[in-house]
Amino acid sequence: MNYLRIMFLSMVPVTELRGAIPIGIALDLNPIGVYMSSVIGSTLVAIPLVLAYRHIVKYLRDKRIFVGLLNRVDNKIETSMKKMKAASFLGIILFVGIPLPTTGTWTAAAIASILRMRLIEAISGIFIGNILAGFIVSILSYHII
Repeated sequence: MNYLRIMFLSMVPVTELRGAIPIGIALDLNPIGVYMSSVIGSTLVAIPLVLAYRHIVKYLRDKRIFVGLLNRVDNKIETSMKKMKAASFLGIILFVGIPLPTTGTWTAAAIASILRMRLIEAISGIFIGNILAGFIVSILSYHII
């Protein structure tokens, strides 16, 4: 039951994986179970987030809100589509994988939606980034480095 709580805690935008792992370790839970439940929870929440953010971006385009910013992003994507797609996948991995404030699953899902990444690429990038971030946070939580 505690691992389920850690999983739900990793889905919350305030704590995400970066806060769920130290809390699970502080509760003296199995570190591998804490790591796995945090990565799974943080990745599972990305699926509805990417889909919801896509609808939000579409709504903003339809209502002409932030139209200048969205047009600049669209133009940038159109001019360098192939390079942007390859870089965006690696960018999402690095963005999520480096555990800094505001660089988690919620923000990465918004970025993936704005860049119009395919759902499988966005979720895969977020998943790999969560694996990397979880490993770094776990090591830091155990004072290994």
